[in-house]
Amino acid sequence: MTSSGNNLTKECTYWLRNQLSHQHPHYHYGNYQIDRPQKLKQRSISKHHTNKITWMFMLCLLVILPLTTMANRLSDTKLHEIYLDNKEIKLSWMVDWYKQEVLFHLQNAFNEQHRWFYLGFSKRGDIGDADICFFENQNGFFNIVTDTYTSPDGKFVHKDYQQDCVLFKMDEYTLAFKRKFDTCDPSDFRMHEGTMYVMWARGGKDLQLADYQFPFPNVSQHESGIQMMQLLRSDKILIPETDLKVVEIRLHNVSIPDKETTYWCHIQKLDDFLVRKHHVVQFEPIITTPGLVHHMEVFHCETDWNVEIPLFNGDCEQMPSTAKVCSKVVALWAMGSSTFTYPPETGLPMGGKTYNPFIRLEVHFNNPEIKKGLVDSSGLRIKMVSQLRQFDAGVMELGLEYTDKMAIPPGQIGFPLSGYCIAECTEVALPRTGIVIFGSQLHTHLTGVRVLTRHFRGVEELREVNRDDYYSHHFQEMRNLRYKPRVLPGDALVTTCYYNTVGKDNCTLGGFSISDEMCVNYIHYYPATSLEVCKSSVSEETLENYFIYIKTKEHQHGVRLDGARSKNYQSIKWTQPRVDQLYTMYIQEPLSMQCNKSDNTRFQGYQWENAPITPVQIKIPMHRKLCPNYNPLWLKPLDRGDCDLLGECIY
Repeated sequence: MTSSGNNLTKECTYWLRNQLSHQHPHYHYGNYQIDRPQKLKQRSISKHHTNKITWMFMLCLLVILPLTTMANRLSDTKLHEIYLDNKEIKLSWMVDWYKQEVLFHLQNAFNEQHRWFYLGFSKRGDIGDADICFFENQNGFFNIVTDTYTSPDGKFVHKDYQQDCVLFKMDEYTLAFKRKFDTCDPSDFRMHEGTMYVMWARGGKDLQLADYQFPFPNVSQHESGIQMMQLLRSDKILIPETDLKVVEIRLHNVSIPDKETTYWCHIQKLDDFLVRKHHVVQFEPIITTPGLVHHMEVFHCETDWNVEIPLFNGDCEQMPSTAKVCSKVVALWAMGSSTFTYPPETGLPMGGKTYNPFIRLEVHFNNPEIKKGLVDSSGLRIKMVSQLRQFDAGVMELGLEYTDKMAIPPGQIGFPLSGYCIAECTEVALPRTGIVIFGSQLHTHLTGVRVLTRHFRGVEELREVNRDDYYSHHFQEMRNLRYKPRVLPGDALVTTCYYNTVGKDNCTLGGFSISDEMCVNYIHYYPATSLEVCKSSVSEETLENYFIYIKTKEHQHGVRLDGARSKNYQSIKWTQPRVDQLYTMYIQEPLSMQCNKSDNTRFQGYQWENAPITPVQIKIPMHRKLCPNYNPLWLKPLDRGDCDLLGECIY
C-alpha cells in the first residue's frame, strides 16, 4: 500500500476508535466544534450530522477492509493520488459514484510557515471565475473552512452564499474534506469526467475569511500551482498475473532535427520469446526530452512471418517502401498520458508462429523554437503475459482523416468538425455480437478545445463513448472508461472536435504538422477485428462543388478550380455567412469514408466515396436537470463562458 494509503488508514483507524469510545480527536463537523482539550460542544444532533458520521464510517471501512480482506483490494483501486508540487503536497482522492461526491485528503498542506491552504477548480486554469475551498489552521484550536468563488478578473474572493466544502479533519499538516459532483450552486464548478483544472496555494499571512469579500491572495509560484487531471476517473486496474515479460521499443540517442515538425521512425526486431503468442497487459511511456515529444505510436508490420523488414532509424518520409506494411497500431502515447493498463479480461495480442517479428516506433517531435543539439531516446515499455486472457484486444481510429480537405475558419471560439464511423462500415466490419470499448484517447493539435464521441443506433442516440468539454492538447490521457459501451453492427460513431481560432488571421487546415489540425479518438476495445480505421472527410466531389460556388457566387476570385485546395481555403476572405456555409456543407454533404483494414485497404461491399453522412441532431446537454431550484439568485454560473457556433457556452 502507498504511504498516502497508510496515512489515511491510520487516521481512519484513529477516527473509528475515538468514535466508538466517544473520545473525538480534533475534527470540525457542521454541528460540532472540537478544541484541543477535546471538549465537545454539541449544538444539535441532526440527521445531517448522522449522515456525515455514516459517510466517514463508510470511507474508513473502504480504506481499512483491504488490509484484512486481501481479495478485495479496494484501497489499491479506488484511491488516486498526485503530488501537486511534484515533491511534498500529496493530493489523494476517492470517488463515491453512488453518492455522487469526492473525498479529498491532502498531506503536508500545512507546516510551520503555512497556516492556510486552498484547493479550487476553474474552467481552463484561469483564476477568474474559479471555485475555491479555503482552509485556515489556527494552531489547532479553531479551524476554518470557507467555500468561495473569485471575481471574473480574479482580483477578489467572494464568500459563497451556499457552503459546500464539508470538512472532515484538519491538523497541523493535513486536511480531509468532501464535495458533491454537482452542488446545485451556480457559484460552484460542476465536477465532470473530462479534464479538470485543479488550483492550489498556501501561505502564512492571515486571511479575512469571515468577510464577504477579500483580495485574492498573492503567493509565489513555488507555493501555488495548477494541475490538469481527470478527477472523476474509473477505478485503477490491477494486473492479476505476476509473471510479466517486458519489451522496450525506443529510440537510441537520436539527434532531434532543428525544425518544427518531425515524424521519426525506428524499426526494430522483437525478442525471440515472442515466437509464442502473448497478451500485452500494460504499456508505459519512456520520455527523455519532455516538451518536445508530442506523441508516439507503435505499429506492427502486418505481413508474412518470414518477411525481413529492413531496420531503419530516421525521418519517416525517408522510410523504405517495404516498411509501409508496418501500420497496425499496437500502442500509443500523447502529451499528458501516463501508464495504461488493460482490463483483466483482455489483452493486446503480440507474437505467435505466424506473427512477423518486426515493429515500428513513430515519434512526433514538436520543436517550435527550432532548438539544436538535443538528443532523444524516448519510447514505450510494454508489459505482457504468456498466459492468454479471454479476449484479444484491438485499437481503432475514429474521427477525421488527416487531410487538408477539412478547414477551420479564423476567429472562431468553438468551430466543430465531425468525423464519422457510419453504420454501413460497422455493418460489414464488426462481429454479430459487437465490440466493447474500454479505453479512449482523444487527440487534436493546438486549437482543439473540446472533443466528444457520440453513439447512435438507428435514430436513437445512446450514451456518449467519451467527452471532454475542457480538453487540452497538453493533457491527452489514454483513459480507461467507467462506462464501457457495446457497439453493434449497424451502429454509428460520430467524433466531433471543437476548435478555438480566435486571434488567427487565416484558416487552419487538417494535416500532420503541429500547426495543422487533427480530430481523433483512439479507442481500445475487444474482441479484436480487422477494422483499424473508421474515419471520414468531406467527399472530393462535394469539395469541388463548394469551391465552384465560392468562386462564382461569393466572388472569391483567389480560388482556382484547378489549384490546391489548401491554397483555395487560404484565399477566402472569411465572413460569418461564409463560415456558416462551410459548416453547413460539412454536416450535410456526402463523405469520403475510410473503412479500412490495417493494410490501409477498404472493406469490400460498399461504395465508400460519396457515402451518406450520419444525421446528428445538435443537442445542448442539460447538466443541471437534477437541481429543481437551481440558481435562485440568478447568478451567472461559473462554468458558463463564451458561446460557440452552436450556442453551447462552455468556453
